[in-house]
Amino acid sequence: MDLDWKKNLGNTDRFIRTLIGLLLLGLAATKTLTGWWAAAAVVFALFQFIEAAFAY
Repeated sequence: MDLDWKKNLGNTDRFIRTLIGLLLLGLAATKTLTGWWAAAAVVFALFQFIEAAFAY
């Protein structure tokens, strides 16, 4: 079995993912989101940054 891991994100998609990540981190930092919602937002933001960085 051969997995073909082609990059499939364009520059626009990477930019949008970065903006979403920054927005979520901003909401958690300003305490607009609290509790486990803030923790979930930070985790989701990190995934957005990773996907934007590796473009997969």
